Amino acid sequence: MSDPRLTLFQFLAAYAVAFVVMGALDGVWLGWLMKSFYQEQLGALMTDSVRVVPAALYYFGFPLAVVYLALTPSASLGEAVLRSAVLGLAAFGVYDLTNLATLRGYTVMMTVVDMAWGTFASAVGGGAAYHFVVARTPHA
Repeated sequence: MSDPRLTLFQFLAAYAVAFVVMGALDGVWLGWLMKSFYQEQLGALMTDSVRVVPAALYYFGFPLAVVYLALTPSASLGEAVLRSAVLGLAAFGVYDLTNLATLRGYTVMMTVVDMAWGTFASAVGGGAAYHFVVARTPHA
């Protein structure tokens, strides 16, 4: 049986791929494709500008969680995509369902769209990291 663990270099390379892919996807999604949707759905809840520290903590931290929790034990691209999608669904579900339960004006539509997006972006980011780093790594 092969060792599912990655070397430090492989782990960091997978993290870099996930970070770039997930960041680019979110940049296009939030900054262009769905910007007006989020503005309409969130209205007065939105800040005038992005709060850099919490955003950085998320954008640096979540790809790390995807690589560590979803890719390290994965034996195939399909398994990596599935594990990454489940992690995205869980993470975005906690956020969106908590908001739906506690914030006035947070809509079911916003919850569904954001959870679907988180699931998709996580699956693509994790899948790309697996494809470009893990799958190309010879295992003993």
